[in-house]
Amino acid sequence: MPPHKDILFIDFIIIEGEKNIMLKLSTKMFITIALLFILFSVPAPEAKAMEPISLAMMAAPIVMPLVEAMIPYFVKGSVNFVGAMADVFVDLAGFMLLPLGMFEATLGAPFGLFSYGLRHMGSGAMAPFRMMWSMCRVPIRIFTG
Repeated sequence: MPPHKDILFIDFIIIEGEKNIMLKLSTKMFITIALLFILFSVPAPEAKAMEPISLAMMAAPIVMPLVEAMIPYFVKGSVNFVGAMADVFVDLAGFMLLPLGMFEATLGAPFGLFSYGLRHMGSGAMAPFRMMWSMCRVPIRIFTG
C-alpha cells in the first residue's frame, strides 16, 4: 500500500546485470518527467525575419497614400492635445492655491487677506478633482476637438 492513499505510485524495475533497482515515482513526478521529455524532444521552429529597412521599402508604396490622407487629422488632433494639456497644466497650477490660501488666512489676516485666503484654500482643495477631470477629458478632446 502506498504511503499516501491519494497519490498513486508507479514502480519501475531497472535490471542491471544481476542487480535489480526499484524506482518509485509518484504520478505527478511521472507526468512532469514525461512532459519535459516531450517538450525537449520537439525541435524549435526556425526564425524567419526580414530586415526592417527592406520591409519598410516594400510597405512604403502602400502606406504613403494613407499617411498623406491622415495628415490633416493628425495636425488637428495634435492641436487639440496641446489645448487639453494646457488645461491640465492650469489645473496643476491650482494646487499652489492651497498653501497660498493658508498663508493668506494665517499670516495675512491682520492685513485683510483672510477672505482671500479662504477662497484660495477652497480653490486649492478642488484643484486635484479639476485636474483629474481635465486628464479624463484629454483623450476625448484629441479626437473631438
